[in-house]
Amino acid sequence: MIKDNIHRTKEGIKKRLQRDKDRVNCKFYLNRRKELHKKDPRIRMRDGARKRAIKKNLAFELYTYKDVPEIPKHCPIYKIPLFVGVGVATDNSPSLDRIDNDKGYIKGNLQIISRKANQMKSNGNFKDIEMLYKYMKKQRRKNVKL
Repeated sequence: MIKDNIHRTKEGIKKRLQRDKDRVNCKFYLNRRKELHKKDPRIRMRDGARKRAIKKNLAFELYTYKDVPEIPKHCPIYKIPLFVGVGVATDNSPSLDRIDNDKGYIKGNLQIISRKANQMKSNGNFKDIEMLYKYMKKQRRKNVKL
C-alpha cells in the first residue's frame, strides 16, 4: 500500500521535507517534470492520485505510472479528443477517474476520461444528472415546436 513515515526519525522526516521543498523550487526540476508530463501525463496523474489517496485515506495500488491505464485518443463519454494543455488544464485534458469511489486507486477501478466528464461526474450524483437530462430534453422539445 502507501509508504508512510512510521519507522523514520524526526530528523529524517525533516530532511526529506526540506529536500522535497528544494526540488519544488528548482527550475530544472520543474522544467523536467513538465517535459515528462507532455510525453506521458500518467506520471503526474499517479503522483496526484497518491497524494489524494493519502489525504482521503483511500487504497492505493499504483506502484508505477505504468499501472495507470493508457490514455485514449478520445474521451469515452463525450468522444472529444484528449490532449495535454500548455500550462492550464482544459475540458479536453485527460483526467484519472475512479469508477467506484469507495474502492480507491486500484487496478481495474480506474479509467481515463476528459476533465469535463470527470467534473460533471464528481459534481453530481446519478439522480442530479438524470434531472438535468430530463429538463434539457424538455427544453429542447419546446424550442423545436417554436
